Amino acid sequence: MDVKVKFAIVALGVIIFQSVLKIYGIFITGSLSFLSESLDTFVDIVFVAITLYSVKQSDKPPDYEHMYGHSKIDPIGALVQGIILINLYFFLIFNTVGVIISGVYEINAPEVGLQIIIISFVVNIVFSRILIWQGKKKKSLSLEIQGLNLFQDSLRAILVLVSFIFALFGVNFLDPFFSIILSFWIILGALNLTKKGIKDLTDENPISYMIIEEIRENIFFLDHVNGVRDLKVRASGSKLFLEVHLSVEDHISVVHANEITKSIRSISNSLIPNYDVECIIEMNPMGGETSMGEKIINLIYSSYTDYMDILNIKDVNLFTIEKDYFLSLTIIVNDSLQLDEAHRICTKFENELKEQAHYISRIITHIEGSPTTGKITPKQLSCSPVDGTRMAEIQKVIETILRNYNEVKGYHGFEFWTAIEYCVLETHVFFESTMNIADVHETITKIEQDIRNQLNIGNLKDVILHSEPFTGRNDGVVF
Repeated sequence: MDVKVKFAIVALGVIIFQSVLKIYGIFITGSLSFLSESLDTFVDIVFVAITLYSVKQSDKPPDYEHMYGHSKIDPIGALVQGIILINLYFFLIFNTVGVIISGVYEINAPEVGLQIIIISFVVNIVFSRILIWQGKKKKSLSLEIQGLNLFQDSLRAILVLVSFIFALFGVNFLDPFFSIILSFWIILGALNLTKKGIKDLTDENPISYMIIEEIRENIFFLDHVNGVRDLKVRASGSKLFLEVHLSVEDHISVVHANEITKSIRSISNSLIPNYDVECIIEMNPMGGETSMGEKIINLIYSSYTDYMDILNIKDVNLFTIEKDYFLSLTIIVNDSLQLDEAHRICTKFENELKEQAHYISRIITHIEGSPTTGKITPKQLSCSPVDGTRMAEIQKVIETILRNYNEVKGYHGFEFWTAIEYCVLETHVFFESTMNIADVHETITKIEQDIRNQLNIGNLKDVILHSEPFTGRNDGVVF
């Protein structure tokens, strides 16, 4: 017999013993506070039966009708217990208020009630700790809740004990007030019980954000993994389901895929040791660095031909910054367009690329108005951000240069990255929306040359300046 089932049966025996003892005490004393405390114990007989059923059913293996197992029965039992307790004790409060209004209340044989409540207190305090310990050890919410319930019984018994001590000295009027206090106490406990059941049933994530991100990062750096598209977790009893959607290199073999799967299981088990983790892994083939660039080129060619005002594409760069992919490209548009219209067309084109190339974290476009010819080829750089002090120095120089041009109205999104052999500078420059694309391009070219001259950074590979319409902007730095 399973350990959880054994403890549930023992708990049932303990509660039946206490119920018999308390029924005798209620008839002898007539105490309302004793009734409030004892009523919870009587209901516990039903609850332990629910717990026993929940524990037994939740341990059943998955079957055709319950492919993820039966562990959700456990929180359903907890939810039912909470709802019953809330309704029952609101009814008891209503009756107790009626007794207070009538002014008729009396406690008989308080010394007998005192003896019974002391015995009950000792039994509850010992056995509740055992149930809580086993519930946490076996990941059984029902056992843990039953232990907490018994522990609260022992704490509430202190109020009844105080009530009987007052009764020994002839002070009986406090008894119904103690009954109301106990009832509200139990209702609060029942609300927490219900909340726990709802959390489990709604698949609330039990794992901290830091652990999830650490798992994601460890998976990303596995061999042949190009991206972690999605990572989800949900718990069901002692089992935790980890669902991962990966982008992997399209040339890997079944052996490589199996190694990735085993590594993810190992990572999960080491970072989430308190659960029995079951990994559900989906791998979608995506080219390595070289083939990825080729796919992007094909995607760009197949997409931009649908736009009459986009004449060509050039300077395609694929950046890898830590674990994210960035795509940078220059879009050649009809130079008769105004900046706001050109920006609208390019934004629409960007969105279409993002929908089809989900592995790209960000697409950076630069607009030009002069036609170009020739086959485009991607440049691929592995970059990292520059430290804050150096970044601030470079940004100060850039802002000074931009302020020298009357056509420039501001900027935003300044970034500076370094690779092993290269540096890349990128920012968005605001112009009047009605400016002609040809004029914007001429100004951008001059600004780029000024930046290269004044920064005097020998390995500055790319200066990517994006022209954007100023109208409606409320972000960034405005001149």
